[in-house]
This record gives sequence, C-alpha cells and structure tokens, in this order.
Amino acid sequence: MPEHSRLPWYAYAVGAVVLVVALIMAAPGEYQLARQAGWGPWTAAGMPICLSTYAAFAVWFVETRRKGERGRGTAIAGAIVALGMALSAQVVAHWLAAGYMQTSMALTAAASSVPSIVVGHVAHMVIRAARRPETDAAHGAAHQDQTESKPKATEPVQPTLDGTEPPVDEMSKARAKRRTGRPAPSLDEIKAAAKALTANGREITGPALADHMGRDRRTGSRYLKKLNTATA
Repeated sequence: MPEHSRLPWYAYAVGAVVLVVALIMAAPGEYQLARQAGWGPWTAAGMPICLSTYAAFAVWFVETRRKGERGRGTAIAGAIVALGMALSAQVVAHWLAAGYMQTSMALTAAASSVPSIVVGHVAHMVIRAARRPETDAAHGAAHQDQTESKPKATEPVQPTLDGTEPPVDEMSKARAKRRTGRPAPSLDEIKAAAKALTANGREITGPALADHMGRDRRTGSRYLKKLNTATA
C-alpha cells in the first residue's frame, strides 16, 4: 500500500489556525443555544466544547482507525452524528437570533440531551482507543500460537543416487537442503561445481561440493566419489 505524502509544516500551521478560528466562530451560537435551553451563563459556556470540539474529536478518532478494523463503521456513524449535532446547533442558534423561530419544548429537550450524548460517545471512543494496543497484542499472540501449533508438512524422502532411501537418522538433514521432486545432479553439473570451486581457490571436497550445490554433506561425499570415478 503506498504511503501518504506528508504536508509541509506551514500547511499544518494553517490548518490549526483555521480550526481555532472556526471553533471561535461557532462558540457564540452554541452558547446562546444553551442559554435558550435554560442553562446559566457559566454552565452554558460548556456547550461549544460539547458540540464543536466534540465533533473534531470524533473525526480524529475515525481517522486513527485502520480500514477494515472492527468498530470503524460505528466510529464513522458516531462522527457523522457529532458533526450533524454541531451543524444543527449552529443553524438553530442563528434562526433564533434572526427571529425566524422561537424556542420550544422540543428544542429545549434536544439541547438538554447534548451533554449526555457527548459523555457517552467520548467515553466509548476513549476506552476503545485505550484498549486497542492490548487487543492487537492479544491477536498477535494468538496468531503466533496457532502458527506454532500447526504440524509441519512431512516432506517425501528423496532417493539417493543408488536408488535406496537414506536412513531415518539422516532424513532431517536431507530435508534441510532438498526440495520435493528435486532431481539428482548430473555428472556435468558436478564437474561444473568442481571447476567453480577451483576458480574460487577452494579445495574440491565432499562438503565443499555440497555447499556449492545446495545439498547435504552426505550426498556431497557421493558426488565427490562419482567425480573421482569419472576422472580416474
């Protein structure tokens, strides 16, 4: 997945300024809405935090969730609700200020429910964010346990050059370097490996042939014997 390019530092500074100015502009309308609902001057000052700042926090929470992560859909829905509440508060507050509508029982009830909704959703987001590292660690440990508990596939025993199967105590060594269906090297391949060893200044021995050809040491000794027989 391609990484997203970072913005220059001044873009973040501009974004911070825009966010602060927007919060300042939204505060008076949200404050007046709280006053219309019956809160006192000091208590009503908390309404801008409960709406605009809460909406910004909800969006931040969504953006920190990975795509496909469990609960991300619920977080998106919560962020939409938070933005909708902040937007509705602004519109209603300005309608009241312009005289287009009057306060009512329903409006008072809706404004009064804001703190409870904000408390519940913010608590949910904070708890979920705090539990996320523990959950990831638990999933990683469980995946590792499942991987370790899976039995390893048994590889077929490869025949030796004389057509017989290697002894049982040699099977594990043979499996380390042999692949299923890998044919035994030809005499020309053994000669080529010997020439490569000589060119590199190495002595032609069974282990050296095995190392160069990616085979186990026991078969390397047989390759040396086959090579000596052919050149005798």
